[in-house]
Amino acid sequence: MPWYKQMWNWIKDFFVNYWPQIIIFFCVLIFGIIVIKIILTIINRAFKKSPRVTSTARHFFLAVIKALLYIIYIIALLSLLGIPTTSMIAILSAFALALSLALQDTMSNLASGVVIVFTKPFSEGDYIEFKDGTAGTVTRITMFNTKLLTPSNQVVIIPNKTAVTGTVTNYSIEDKRRLDIPLSVAYGTDVDKVKEVGLAVAHAHEKVLNDPAPMTRLNNHGESSLDFILRVWVNRADYWDVYFDLKEQVVAAFNENGIEIPFNQLDVHVKEDLIVKEIAEAAAKQKANAEAAATSEPSEKPKTTRKKK
Repeated sequence: MPWYKQMWNWIKDFFVNYWPQIIIFFCVLIFGIIVIKIILTIINRAFKKSPRVTSTARHFFLAVIKALLYIIYIIALLSLLGIPTTSMIAILSAFALALSLALQDTMSNLASGVVIVFTKPFSEGDYIEFKDGTAGTVTRITMFNTKLLTPSNQVVIIPNKTAVTGTVTNYSIEDKRRLDIPLSVAYGTDVDKVKEVGLAVAHAHEKVLNDPAPMTRLNNHGESSLDFILRVWVNRADYWDVYFDLKEQVVAAFNENGIEIPFNQLDVHVKEDLIVKEIAEAAAKQKANAEAAATSEPSEKPKTTRKKK
């Protein structure tokens, strides 16, 4: 008998002899997926109603619960097929141990994800910056990594271990932020006038807060300029709007008040007496060389006459 006929007879006998188990298996297969989705939906709604559970914790715990439910679901399906679950659990435990040893970094990221959820150094929606300069808005915290959306619309994925062990600056925790605008003016400019104009620009902006009050002070004596700092406080959401507005408005105010904005320049001061002295020395040296050359030329030889015999 050909092999394909033997295969067909085996399949036919299998379905004839085990059709009740097959129906139960597919029912459990479909019903289990539906039950898991219902359980996750109920837990998700419960998390949303609880004010103590943040969106970050909700997404994280839903991912963990989903993984556990599917593991239980797979074990139940295997038991329906007649596979001993006790030995299967032992095999899975040994496999999990070997996997955890092989994937130490991955498990470390998982543990770091739990730390992030409970300690909350940052949450979804916060704008953060790492020590290496990577910055962006947190869009999702998963079991193993944190996803950032940069201002240039790029997605950066940071391992949770790096996010926990590294230095992170969170710009979204506090409602207010300080804004420092550097101002540079030419030497000789009236310091009080610069301070007056800077404060006038700050007070005129509607998004600049009055408490703490704006201030302008001389910060540094530069190589080509006097460097001031215009320091104001703004609401977190208004930071960049105020930053660019003050940059533009300060330039316009300086132009109106005749305050010069310097540029890098080099002043060369020439001493006239030194130049005259150098010219006189060069002329004297040239004259001495000419006289020395004249005295070193050979004199003309006297003419000799021959006497005739």
